[in-house]
Amino acid sequence: MGGIAGLFHPATPKPVDPARVRAMALAMAHRGPDGAGEWTAPGVGFAHRRLAVIGGAAAVQPVATPDLRYALMLDGTILNHADLREELRALGQVVPGEGDAEVLLHGFAAWGPSLLDRLEGAFVFAVHDAATQTLFLARDRLGAKPLFHATLSDGALAFASELRGLLAHPLLRGAPDVVAIDDYLALGYVPDDGCVVAGVQKVPAGHFLLIERGRPARPARAWWRPSIGAAVGVDAVLPAARRVIGEAARGVAPVALLDGGVADAAVVALLAEASARAVPTVAETEAAAITRRFATAHRATGMPDVASALPLLAAAFDEPCALPGALTALLLAGAARERATSVVSGIGAVNDEAGLQRFARRQRWREKAGVPAALHALLGAAEADHAAAIGMMPREARRGLFAAGVRRALADHRPEARFAAAMRASGADDPLDRALYATLAIRLPARDLAIADRAGMAAGVEWRAPFADHRFVAVAAGVPRGVRAGRTPPLATALAHHLPPLPAAAPPMLVAAWLRGPLAEAVAGLARSRLFDELGWFDRERLAQLAEQHRGGQADHAVVLWRLLILERCLSRLFGWPASA
Repeated sequence: MGGIAGLFHPATPKPVDPARVRAMALAMAHRGPDGAGEWTAPGVGFAHRRLAVIGGAAAVQPVATPDLRYALMLDGTILNHADLREELRALGQVVPGEGDAEVLLHGFAAWGPSLLDRLEGAFVFAVHDAATQTLFLARDRLGAKPLFHATLSDGALAFASELRGLLAHPLLRGAPDVVAIDDYLALGYVPDDGCVVAGVQKVPAGHFLLIERGRPARPARAWWRPSIGAAVGVDAVLPAARRVIGEAARGVAPVALLDGGVADAAVVALLAEASARAVPTVAETEAAAITRRFATAHRATGMPDVASALPLLAAAFDEPCALPGALTALLLAGAARERATSVVSGIGAVNDEAGLQRFARRQRWREKAGVPAALHALLGAAEADHAAAIGMMPREARRGLFAAGVRRALADHRPEARFAAAMRASGADDPLDRALYATLAIRLPARDLAIADRAGMAAGVEWRAPFADHRFVAVAAGVPRGVRAGRTPPLATALAHHLPPLPAAAPPMLVAAWLRGPLAEAVAGLARSRLFDELGWFDRERLAQLAEQHRGGQADHAVVLWRLLILERCLSRLFGWPASA
């Protein structure tokens, strides 16, 4: 667990300066406060930052085979590393140490890329093969861990766990990408097929990238895709939940994070069921229904301090993330770090998320209105319903923010098109199945799991998300449509006898009030922002109008103003430009 950074020269094995990769990793020191390591060979260099979770003090990375053919570094946790170690021993492989990185190294030497199918957990890893002169980069099935990469002006491929790791290299002179910023304003986050820094890409979830020296670059290849449609009964959900939560707690004593949702409550219920000790929990509030029912060792953090909210978000999330859950996640992970190095929550329980529930309600309405499913699909209504259900900012509202030249440049860009494409690629007939596939392919890695990764790493804790485990997702996706589209989420149905009555919804974030109170001056400053003025992208009169209307109570523009504030702070931090006060 930690952060990785590296350089690879694909044309010719130019020497790599160890100081370069060391500086890239140092920029991500928060991801690995417990140690650092580096390794170089002709044409390649690796650097690693370590958060000690598995393997003890001796589990130092990068690791290499005795003959130096393979070198590897890992960001993440391989949950089944002990089982894989036994498999390798049965093959006559001697795997030293106790860490999961050594298991990956020898597993790759034994099985090559097919090792990926054997892995359980959240991970990205890099392998250099000196014999074949190749670099292999891989990302876990659902994208729990991130991996950015870019080609530098000298032809080298640079890669890192976070954007700041890439930007630490002096040859990456990035500029903001207006298309990604339009995506961000629409969604509140930047999807994985884009990046706020032009020229930077992300290895997609469930993909690997193989770079062969002396050969043309090839795009990332999928090694896993979500599968929708294998039917199971709702009674399969509870055993599957027990299994993944048991694995998430194996070898660690995690703090459970509570935001008031059913999925978090389910995590606590099943942890308490399997433990003789009080489960440590953290929430913004007393969370009385859960903490009393399961006698947890609870700590309430209180609401976040608005004065520190913007700097916290900009520091933890390289790319802007304006979702209310991001700030809550930072607060809870920071509080949990005082008690453990691992946390666990229900984040990523996609079948229980509000967007899919809203989509399901729209489908029920259409069915009651007598719209045939075939006509529904032909008209593209499911795709339009999905965009509305996930709360995408309408195109007209976004276009009104931009200057005329930017509006023309973005004329053909539609952020919702990627969701429509994913729904069509699902191969499913049912609209709810198509929406679930799009959620797994796009929203889960770039939104929920990105929040868990960045917030956890900013606090120096490993954040485990058992309900985003691909095995649990497969079970949850197979629950009968009537249950998934019902008013009670599948997890709540499956754990009905385990959970106490919960509040109807978590308390709303106070963003609208902040923007009229402590952040009112910051909002007014958007129209005078030196950074936005430098970009020349936004209509300053329109920004001033939105700020004045919101401040005076004539309208609620909290969503767009909060997103603009986060964007300004993040761009300022990424590119060293001045932000407003």
